[in-house]
Amino acid sequence: MSSYCDIDKLNKEATEHPFFTERLNRWKSGENGANGCNIENDAAATGFDNTKCLTKDERACYSSYKLGTTRQKLDASLVSVYQPQSSTTASFDSNYNTTMLTGVVWAALGTTVLYYAFTKI
Repeated sequence: MSSYCDIDKLNKEATEHPFFTERLNRWKSGENGANGCNIENDAAATGFDNTKCLTKDERACYSSYKLGTTRQKLDASLVSVYQPQSSTTASFDSNYNTTMLTGVVWAALGTTVLYYAFTKI
């Protein structure tokens, strides 16, 4: 992942980042005002409960995490654009074409057998 910090580490650290998930959800939901909750000063990071908001470092870490995961999804999509022969869509298209061609071959074989059966008998 192309993130400069580990979001799982923030979720697990109960001493330096208590109630991180609750504070993150509060920040994402937009509580405490029209623009969401205010970012707490790093000096006030002690004594957090689930009613406060993220610190600047936590917000930067979460933003980096979201940018990293979004970039991974974008890179995966670009692979299918720049390498269409190995993409999922190309695989489905190849299977469809093979099925249609097999049906045409069976139809030709069947009509040939019927033709010879009725003309030679």
